[in-house]
Amino acid sequence: MIAPQPVDLIVLCGFLGSGKTTLLVDFLQQDQMHDTAVIINEAGETGIDGMLVAEGENELEMTMLANGCVCCSLRSSLVYTVTELLEAERPEGAPPLRRIVLETSGLSRPGPILASLADPELSKRGVRVSVLTTFDAELGALRQEQFDEAAAQIAAAQRIVFTKIDKVSQQDLDVQVAQAQLLNPLAEILCDPDRQALVRKAFVAPAADEPNLTEMAVKALTATTLSRAHARIHVLRGVAMPDISWDALSCWLDDLAGCCGEKLLRVKALVHVTDCEDPILIQGVGTTYSMPRRMTRLRTTPDVLVVITRDITSEEIVRQLTSATVNLYALAAPAGDSNNDRQSSLSFTSKVSHVFN
Repeated sequence: MIAPQPVDLIVLCGFLGSGKTTLLVDFLQQDQMHDTAVIINEAGETGIDGMLVAEGENELEMTMLANGCVCCSLRSSLVYTVTELLEAERPEGAPPLRRIVLETSGLSRPGPILASLADPELSKRGVRVSVLTTFDAELGALRQEQFDEAAAQIAAAQRIVFTKIDKVSQQDLDVQVAQAQLLNPLAEILCDPDRQALVRKAFVAPAADEPNLTEMAVKALTATTLSRAHARIHVLRGVAMPDISWDALSCWLDDLAGCCGEKLLRVKALVHVTDCEDPILIQGVGTTYSMPRRMTRLRTTPDVLVVITRDITSEEIVRQLTSATVNLYALAAPAGDSNNDRQSSLSFTSKVSHVFN
């Protein structure tokens, strides 16, 4: 059998007014978008009406944009919409579909969306999902009235792209970048003053087999160990017990999701288990975990387990979980921590850098 042509599905998140729509429109205005499709939400938040040139006649009401991109509204199940796009006849002379951008509403949390996209049928069709989140450099991302949703969007991101960079000083921008790195040290931060370069980088999906942290993200993780922890967002490191089995680890992951509920924002781990010669890569957003993957090329690397939560600390989680399968520790060091604690965190950071690069 011939493997299906991979299609990158980029979930574009960002709170209302964060510049998400402008970022997408700038991307769509580039040339050679014939290999791209866009799904917009029912509210029609994406301002692309002026780019429409022809209405389709199928059930999805697909629309051809001026640059050759296909657009449709999300009016039924997400899996159905994506499947229909994959099966739709391509315009004459157009290349195969390579990319789908799902523009979410400003209040959407990525977890339920990714849970829908975990459908096995989409995996069989070669759909690779990633999350791109906009970060408003002028207003910040975690204002009180939008905190829970924005925290979920930022923690879920593989890439965080800064918008409205031209409206702030370099000093203020540095502060905002540091905050984003503190909130999600697993994400690549895109903050290029060259708008065209920023747009191009934003919509290039991460490579399919890269459980990596970029150089910038590794630096962010190092910085996290040397700064105060966020009052509500907690980056935690996990240490699995020796000779842990897959059953024991998977039970702990389920217990973690049950204990934290919507307060669990992100999980990323590479763990050796007794019943598999290869380490297992686990990734989760919210309480939804993607399919575990064996990582043959990382057999000799140390275990790494990172958890990001909202409004629940490592101590609270440990108290609620009866199993000691995995111990959790705060990665960000509060002011006043001993030098030994800092050295322990830095040691963990170097392991993360080695594993995910």
